[in-house]
Amino acid sequence: MPGKAGTVGLADFVKLRGQPNQLMMTGFVMVAGIPVNGANYDLSADVTPIARLTTDYEVFVVPANSPYRTVEDLIARFRASPGSIRFGGSSAGGSGQIAVSKLAQELKISTAQVRYVPSAGGAQATKAMLGGELDVVSAGYSEVDDLIRSGQVRGLAISAPEPVEGINLPTFVDKGLDVDVSNWRGIVAPTGLTEAARTQLVLMFTRMSRTATWQQQLAQNKWSPYFASGDNFTRFIRSQRGYVNNLLRELNIKTN
Repeated sequence: MPGKAGTVGLADFVKLRGQPNQLMMTGFVMVAGIPVNGANYDLSADVTPIARLTTDYEVFVVPANSPYRTVEDLIARFRASPGSIRFGGSSAGGSGQIAVSKLAQELKISTAQVRYVPSAGGAQATKAMLGGELDVVSAGYSEVDDLIRSGQVRGLAISAPEPVEGINLPTFVDKGLDVDVSNWRGIVAPTGLTEAARTQLVLMFTRMSRTATWQQQLAQNKWSPYFASGDNFTRFIRSQRGYVNNLLRELNIKTN
């Protein structure tokens, strides 16, 4: 959903009460975007959680001609002159900014010194970087995979807790830095559904998650499977609200 981490679209979606044919993709970015943008919504109550599907880790990328050949090069420059690096990524408070802020925290750099330019998404931020407007972008791997393969950008590190199969990049954890940030995604429906309609949607996505076609999509996009449905997904979203609010406070990311 476009606009302020999807919260603009969310404002319209919550009006579609009782319409099981209307579905919305949500995720970590929207959970964080709600307090950052002062949107008064609760994804565990103002919509109907159906299924959590995947999670994706942040990758720090630079242009092919960047002086940062390795993540160690970036870390050294960030330590020496935090404000000299123009970081970019997804919307304010999203997984991109959180990954950059976590790196700053690990390096004992005040987040007030971090230059972070939010965009509609990692792909848009990467385009701005290739146009010379940014130095480093934090984006989901699936958003930059083709650019890494073509040699237009260089991946430096990934924000996973351990190496990810098929992605030949070091983790920040490998470097002794606790930068473990993932962007899960899932499906929600409007409120006001009949129990039968909700059950049918949950069953549909449960069956989909077991198909060979879906497994191929996971492998192709380097998404990690992260399935949960129905009440389990609802409880997860509730736990994420508290986790994200604490994280934003800890990283001094402004909320409204």
